Amino acid sequence: MTDAPTIFTAHDIPDLLNALPTLFGFRPSESLVAVATQGPRRRFGFRLRVDIPPAHHTEELAELVAGHLRRQGAEGAILVAVTEEQEIARTLLAAIDSYLQDVELVVAVRADGSHYWVDVPDFPDEGIAYDTSDHHLSIVKAVAAGQQILPDRAALAARFAPVDGERRHEIQKITDAVVAEIGQTPELSRIVENGERLTDMDAVRLAVWVSDQHVRDAFWALISRDNAAEMLAILTRVSNVVVPPFEPAVLSLTAFAAWLSGDGAQALIAVERALEADPSYGMARGVLALLEGGVSPVHWGEF
Repeated sequence: MTDAPTIFTAHDIPDLLNALPTLFGFRPSESLVAVATQGPRRRFGFRLRVDIPPAHHTEELAELVAGHLRRQGAEGAILVAVTEEQEIARTLLAAIDSYLQDVELVVAVRADGSHYWVDVPDFPDEGIAYDTSDHHLSIVKAVAAGQQILPDRAALAARFAPVDGERRHEIQKITDAVVAEIGQTPELSRIVENGERLTDMDAVRLAVWVSDQHVRDAFWALISRDNAAEMLAILTRVSNVVVPPFEPAVLSLTAFAAWLSGDGAQALIAVERALEADPSYGMARGVLALLEGGVSPVHWGEF
């Protein structure tokens, strides 16, 4: 993983459509994407992706999306609907625009994977053809900077899937051995220093240790906006080996690190798994509230 920023300038709508996978780590489909922009050069900031809703839910979703953009301090907004449901997309984009208030609508695009439309006078009814490519400059730059681009959201969700099969038996044995060690002093700093090079034993140790609320909170305090991406990589590694009943704390910390690093997609997937394991787990519910409320990570220092 690299700390170097990835910079790509979208010169036209096909560039923008090809850059969508770099915003979320996967190629969105049947999705609405909203991106907040800042400044005269319209730099990308907060972004979100939601499923295209049924027709009777467009107004509700439009108000929610516009509210998130306003709360994030967006000066401008880019809206992209990638879907086969073009009439729903047309209605949804127009509804969001009506709720943006003082936020400038930079562009609102509808696309179906091969053609795109902008609802302005004289735009061709048949749309304009465009190509998507895994070798587009935006994706090449993102991959060179260390980002992994997955084919879809399901592939991203699989990153946080519970361990199973023979691997599950192997991890369960390690977990049993770690539980037998309880009482030793947790070596949180050493684990953080090892980063993504964690052994299975150390990853399981962390999973077991943070099930204790005091240890969890001590580890939570180590996560900052400066190191959130690195901590997310560590916690994702731990999430791959955690077994019941130790899932809620690990997945909640993972969700928090993802949110603090600006990756709402991974944050939501992680917190959903945490709540599947324990629907009443307080930290998971708190992180979900941050996500549903559209709270910007820049406010974490204030908390």
